[in-house]
Amino acid sequence: MRIKTYDTHTTILSNDRVAEDHYLLRCKCPEIAQSALPGQFVHVLISSGPGMLLRRPFTVYTVENDEITMLYQIIGQGTQQLSEMSKGATIQVLGPLGNTFDIEDTVDPAIIVGGGAGIASLMLLAVALRERSIPTIALVGSQNRRRLLSVDDLRSISVPVHIATDDGSVGHHGFVTDILTRMLNKHDLHHPIIYACGPHGMLAAVAKISTEHKVRTQVAMENRMGCAMGVCLGCVCPVRINENLIDYQRVCTEGPVFNATEIAWEI
Repeated sequence: MRIKTYDTHTTILSNDRVAEDHYLLRCKCPEIAQSALPGQFVHVLISSGPGMLLRRPFTVYTVENDEITMLYQIIGQGTQQLSEMSKGATIQVLGPLGNTFDIEDTVDPAIIVGGGAGIASLMLLAVALRERSIPTIALVGSQNRRRLLSVDDLRSISVPVHIATDDGSVGHHGFVTDILTRMLNKHDLHHPIIYACGPHGMLAAVAKISTEHKVRTQVAMENRMGCAMGVCLGCVCPVRINENLIDYQRVCTEGPVFNATEIAWEI
């Protein structure tokens, strides 16, 4: 089913710092709120000023009535400018864009693996899983306590959270994939599936671990985007067609969600 895309001006309702270099922006977008699915994103035109020609992609973090939120990290000029925008400022939002996660009612459990700001792509999914009473576990990784995201939001919908930090300031001292490996080794899971989003290296590690344990895995890729409409080809990723053939697919249109076994991680 093809989802209709809307291009609308909206007013920022709030734009709050939630962790070091991370902000949660809330705005009123009725059409997008009514149609956005887990894993989909919006393309935001922050301003028409110098250096702001291209829009920036942000996943839809949560939906409530006619409002959506975007959880984002300051990583460049555009997101820095966005973080400085206050309630009442106007931005232009195009969306919803991309495909969505596949949810099966027979899953037990759903294991959500988020690294850094990648957890933003998984929150709407977590809500959908809980609404369908699917047992869900979240594994959340960050550099340190100051950059830890979404833990309270996940716990508020009764999702147990396991935390890993690179410096050991909270939770497991190490990678979030360490927790995933330990969980798959120790527990005889009935019908699990893994949903993951985060840095490329983390996703490659999740794919390797899930293959070894024969657990189905879907990943949301975070490639840089230009147009987000499938025209510029700036966000392509290598996809394995068969054992000997590699093709390239657009993360903005064929993705951002892929089966982990489809991606040619070694390229």
